[in-house]
Amino acid sequence: CYSKKNDEAVVSTQSTGILKAILIITNVVVLAAGIALLVIGGIFLNKDFDFYPDLEQYSTSVNAVLIPMMVLGGILLLVGLIGCIGACSGKAGLLNCYFIVVLVVVLLEVALIIVCVVKKDDVKEVVLDAADDLFSRYKLSYFDNDGSSPNVTATEALAVNVMMGIVGCCGLTNGSVYWGSDGSVPPGCCSDWSGESINSSDFSDYKVTSCSAGGYGTEYTNGCTEEVESIMSEFGVVIIVVVVAVIVFELICMCAACYSKKNDMVA
Repeated sequence: CYSKKNDEAVVSTQSTGILKAILIITNVVVLAAGIALLVIGGIFLNKDFDFYPDLEQYSTSVNAVLIPMMVLGGILLLVGLIGCIGACSGKAGLLNCYFIVVLVVVLLEVALIIVCVVKKDDVKEVVLDAADDLFSRYKLSYFDNDGSSPNVTATEALAVNVMMGIVGCCGLTNGSVYWGSDGSVPPGCCSDWSGESINSSDFSDYKVTSCSAGGYGTEYTNGCTEEVESIMSEFGVVIIVVVVAVIVFELICMCAACYSKKNDMVA
């Protein structure tokens, strides 16, 4: 009987150690991510572009992203700190707080998945309408007219080009045909365009006669709508699996927090 109890105690101790290790490692990663976001956000918020001089011309555009990024970094830093200290010390209060925060995150993720599934068509329609409005105004400004009185801001025009560059597409639909029959395209349609050539005060930078003529490589052939749908159909299952795996891992962290608290209270 004594041997049996002793073996059970050893197994319980090992299980607790493994769960604490999972909590500590996970929250160290979360802590590091939070610090990284805060540091990067702080560097760019202070306009310190020594390491990334090419981004200085876009400093006004990226400012809108910095505050949310730093807020997210602060939240991750706080959660990671609470999780690490709670796992190391076994303090019930900290583990309870950590459990509640992770539970809220899991509920929000589940709610987001449900909304995306139920409202998928509505979300798609809203996104397409917004993209159509933005691309149409860009086309009207720089292709249907000479660009001297644009209907888009410099930030919006840059966003159109960056979007096409990231996705690897040209125009909203039908590739370069979307922009007209003369072969002119925005620089974002070109494979070698990096954004360095755009000057917000010079509207001619938002239109090139051809990618090869401008030295920007080859031209993307698919429209953005077709390309995004292709990417989603190809990686949609992968995205769902990753999200589910993240939720399962978060549930494991919650169980680990509860189990660690229970064993420390018993001890």
